[in-house]
Amino acid sequence: MCKTCGPRPIWSRSTRSRQAIGRSDSEFLAGVVGLTCSCGAVSARLHVPGKSAGARAVCYCSDCQSAAGFLGVAEDVLDPAGGTDIYQTTPDRLEILAGARHLAILRLSPKGLMRWHAGCCGTPLFNTLPRLSLPFLGVVLRPGGTDGQADELESRLGPVRARVFTASARGPDAPARDEGFARTGAGIMSRMIMAWLSRRAARNPLSGLDAPVRVLTREERRKARPG
Repeated sequence: MCKTCGPRPIWSRSTRSRQAIGRSDSEFLAGVVGLTCSCGAVSARLHVPGKSAGARAVCYCSDCQSAAGFLGVAEDVLDPAGGTDIYQTTPDRLEILAGARHLAILRLSPKGLMRWHAGCCGTPLFNTLPRLSLPFLGVVLRPGGTDGQADELESRLGPVRARVFTASARGPDAPARDEGFARTGAGIMSRMIMAWLSRRAARNPLSGLDAPVRVLTREERRKARPG
């Protein structure tokens, strides 16, 4: 598996705004967010019809840190405290445009999350539950503070609403405690239920893809964690 070269963005983003809403804590620009891996072989877009489509959370768990370390992109993905910025939504919001053949799956344990990434360059893309019939999608974003991207992310996908698993955060910038954990869980369940009720859960572009799966051993997981 090749590694990402240089401090490139995890996703390149472009938005065709459908409707302009304010940039307060609860409002953002809805539209279509273009996504691509670092080398450009994989491209997709995320449909964001409104505020209820998803929410951002920063995860500091050791598994997210180890996944970034194993893929060789820790410096590009993790913030200074080891957090990963993730937009939580449902799979029907995702559209794969090109490069599906390059998709690969990393699992930190036999029952762990399915961490989809670009096998061509190691770019983390999105996380799903082991059962793809469960409508959850976590889109991995580049750190909001990199290259002045914080305002751009907030305008397109809203502000960070939760910081979770902070016990595994590291360094002087580590948050003191979890924030918004219960709200994040409730939001995930609410979006999943609405996807089922509306039958959007049946629309999952990842279903049926024959992506290779790599399951890390405990030793590989331990060595991969940065810091």
